[in-house]
Amino acid sequence: MKVCAIQPPYGYDPLQAEKTVGFIIRELNSCDESFDLILTPEYSNTPGTIPPEETLAFSKAWREKLEQAAVSAAWRCKAVVALSYSACVCGKERNTTRVFLPSGEIAGDYWKQQLVLSEPVEHKVDNSYALEKRTPTILEIGGLKFAFVTCYDAYFLEYIEALSACQPDIVLVAAMQRAETFENLHLLNRMLAFRTNAFVLRASYSMGENTSAGGSSLVADPSGKILADMGNKVGKLICDIPDPKWKYMRSNSFGGKMILNDKFVDQGRTPWAYRPAGPFVTLDDRRMPYPRICAHRGFHAQLPENTMPAFGAAVALGADEIEFDIWETRDGVPVACHDPSLDRVSNGSGMVREKTLEELLAYDFGSKCHSSLEGLKIVTLEEILQKFSRHTVMNIHIKSFEKETFSRPFIRKVADMLHRYDCADYAYFMGTSNVQEAAIEAAPEITRCMGSERDMAKLKIVERAIRYGCKKVQFFTEYYSKELIDLAHANGILCNYFYCDDPAHARRMLELGIDTVLTNNYFQIARERDLFLAE
Repeated sequence: MKVCAIQPPYGYDPLQAEKTVGFIIRELNSCDESFDLILTPEYSNTPGTIPPEETLAFSKAWREKLEQAAVSAAWRCKAVVALSYSACVCGKERNTTRVFLPSGEIAGDYWKQQLVLSEPVEHKVDNSYALEKRTPTILEIGGLKFAFVTCYDAYFLEYIEALSACQPDIVLVAAMQRAETFENLHLLNRMLAFRTNAFVLRASYSMGENTSAGGSSLVADPSGKILADMGNKVGKLICDIPDPKWKYMRSNSFGGKMILNDKFVDQGRTPWAYRPAGPFVTLDDRRMPYPRICAHRGFHAQLPENTMPAFGAAVALGADEIEFDIWETRDGVPVACHDPSLDRVSNGSGMVREKTLEELLAYDFGSKCHSSLEGLKIVTLEEILQKFSRHTVMNIHIKSFEKETFSRPFIRKVADMLHRYDCADYAYFMGTSNVQEAAIEAAPEITRCMGSERDMAKLKIVERAIRYGCKKVQFFTEYYSKELIDLAHANGILCNYFYCDDPAHARRMLELGIDTVLTNNYFQIARERDLFLAE
């Protein structure tokens, strides 16, 4: 199999960028029937430094010509051609690798998974699809499985592991990576080939022949060996691959039998020790869209509040957020319980913070909800994080007695636990003034939500949120108004509402501008939110 990667000169200004597109088109037009696979670099229709306000017009002006050249090359050479460019998909610009069959027909598209933060601004491309739960794109053509990595994708090892599980034969890498050194580009692509046990064909841009960064269109085999490399030359990289389905075999540890390299790693996985990743991970608190519905104490309408079944049901139903209450036990363990005392929620009595965890575990927290749940235990914050870290945003209500000075070490302990379970970006602290003061001092990096306080002080909640640098406020029942919501928004503060179990009431809150509605009846209120957004 003869593969070809086109490496054009980078366009350092719009005029040079026009010449670069022309170069790519000429290279496609000069391909012959000896080629079986042809790849162009990322953003082939915006291949350079172009002012953002001119990017969209530039890409549109060259799109059709590039597509025609790619189709012509596929048909003329009887080859598979992968064109990486800004394509129009469903009326939106997307960073796309489009694969054309030898017939000229489209085999499928890959949309770059991990976009650089500046791409939507500089290249005017849509990134909404990247926030959806999707499996890796694999195209099977002529008995070969093709996977895709576009530029920034190469740095995400979780994504590479997902590709490896798909067992591709060839990974097509369309890139810019203009500032990356040859050494690092070799490292990234050798490891990509090694971990996916596949051949890698990479196309990029020459940044100038006297430069030791960028460029490096290359071919690597499944063992990680580089078979061909362009450095910063311009033109075509051409390489013969005798058997594109060849896989690297290695000994299964010292003296062991031969085994596929990817299987050698997979057989020893202990995923509970890894950073949460994969399709079950949702967007963090910064990126999760509004309006949201927060499952108050979990799916509290059907299951015991502040328990694992209640949280699990809410997460399974797709809750944007879950809310739970945290007290400190006598031996310093954060546990989930709303009331300061045990009487209402368990068969125990006394104050939560006067008990050790061992003492609390002796009580039943399920049978008061339903006899079938008898024996359900109190849950610790660590157990919640072990099961649900990065599955949902967590509204953590730090419980306190308002007139007490709150424990700084306890706040730091909770924050450290969030970091340990990679959940700090998925959580925020909700509490009264004494909690906010402690959080500012002990854990300023965790987002804060100003909670409601007693009597008429509830109407001063936005003022307190501003004073304590909170990014959110949580209004309580009748202690809210449109004026307070508008005041919060004018100060860049998001608004929670506690609480609402009636769909019509929830709609009124959304119409007023509430950002997150807390509810005990997650399923019904989430349905109403979805209807509201669809209108």
